[in-house]
Amino acid sequence: MAIPHRIIIVGSGVFGLSTAYYMSLNQKFSNSQIILLDAWNFEPDSRSTSVQNPGAANSDTSRIVRRAYPKGPYAALAYESVERWRTDWGADGRYVEQRLLFSGEGGPLEAPKKMGETVNYVKDAYATGCEMTPGGAGALEIWDSLDKIRSELQATKHENADSGKESSLRGFVSRDCGYANSGATIEWLRQEIIRMGRVDIRVGQVQKLLYSNGRARINGVVLADGTEIHADLTIIAAGCHSARILQLPNMCTVESAYVAYIQLTESEAQELRRRQWPLIVNTHRGVFCVGPDQENCLKLGQCSTGSRVEILKSAHPMDRDEAAKLRSAADSSVQPDWANPGTGWGGKVALTNNGEVVDDDPDVNKALAAFRGFLLELLGPRDDFGSLDVPERHDPLLNSIAVRPFARVRRCWYNDTPSYDFIVDYHPSYGTSLFIASGGCDHAFKFMPVLGEKVVSIILRRLGDVPKISSREGTSLLEELCSLWKFPDHLVGEQERRGAKL
Repeated sequence: MAIPHRIIIVGSGVFGLSTAYYMSLNQKFSNSQIILLDAWNFEPDSRSTSVQNPGAANSDTSRIVRRAYPKGPYAALAYESVERWRTDWGADGRYVEQRLLFSGEGGPLEAPKKMGETVNYVKDAYATGCEMTPGGAGALEIWDSLDKIRSELQATKHENADSGKESSLRGFVSRDCGYANSGATIEWLRQEIIRMGRVDIRVGQVQKLLYSNGRARINGVVLADGTEIHADLTIIAAGCHSARILQLPNMCTVESAYVAYIQLTESEAQELRRRQWPLIVNTHRGVFCVGPDQENCLKLGQCSTGSRVEILKSAHPMDRDEAAKLRSAADSSVQPDWANPGTGWGGKVALTNNGEVVDDDPDVNKALAAFRGFLLELLGPRDDFGSLDVPERHDPLLNSIAVRPFARVRRCWYNDTPSYDFIVDYHPSYGTSLFIASGGCDHAFKFMPVLGEKVVSIILRRLGDVPKISSREGTSLLEELCSLWKFPDHLVGEQERRGAKL
């Protein structure tokens, strides 16, 4: 089957931008016109300078890049991604290596899993890590209690810090991890694409798809101003707006979330770095912490509803219907108000000088309370946790950070699929004219250096042009990803029950 002559990529985020980049590098598309379309003007003043969209999901200073995944295909993908983050992708401070503490609550990490424990998710990731991390289990360090974790974070380590409690916060530390500046990476990759000169970059907001006669194929898109852009292949990679453009409200759960920052002094940040401070993920609380970053901040965020459901599924096996009910109960924004132009776009949350939210928004306050609980458990004075029956151990720096007001708060958005897997596939109702690359599920960015390459391989695979892969493992991974990222059958079924296509 012929390579499409004209291709539109809707969205210049993680999926869209990386796909445009790898298409530009692939000689199979040398005769194709590639149009990259986004509502945001990334180059308002000069093509030599790109400016990230401050309201986009990828507008951030620090995203965790980890290999700790319970699912083998994602762990393998993360392995490839980490290696590339260490190249030009992560140059100029875009990627910073930092060890990661991946934790949950329950019994000892190397003991059999027990029903109801969030540490089960961590145990699955640990087992995968032992198989895939260079050096195996010897390269991973177990911190098997809250006492051990607190001791390791302090300036002075304590002998026999493990309290021996059966149920506790516990986890493992992986050293082949880090964090990436997502906003700077987006700007860098835009400039790389401009430098290559292969992509026609345009600005415009897509209103709807353009159909052929009989609605058998997609012929491009219609912009908000009525402009039609025609294409042989249309790729929808518009983040949380993908569901709106496709008119598939059940494709993804679009969820508002918040991140908060604690400002450190230069000396405080240097002290944490001296201690080899880890990135921290607490699956039990559904909270993570990144930093100190380039601005000497610690960033705290909450896992998405989809992520929390995956954690709960490991603690308590459930079928798809049970998981769907849990998502629905946990998230009130499954059906966003797309008429509101602010939907799907983030931004700053106003704070007082004392770090309190100006508008008394219960969702923001709930998130900030979760962050504070996370900090107090790990960094707070032992007086707050006297029941743990551990000798008094105080660390003035950590105690200060635990109660310090938040310096700033941002609103962001998650875009989760019901399966918590990306959707990277042709829409089955439109042949090879419509391709979906979306559903980032709060972790697609960490794969950005390899994600577009996989998208292009999947596009070519359906066209009968099987990409050459250097190893059997690589071929197997692509096949697994094709299966994981397949367009969901139930979405096609829903369309048929409505009596119409898109």
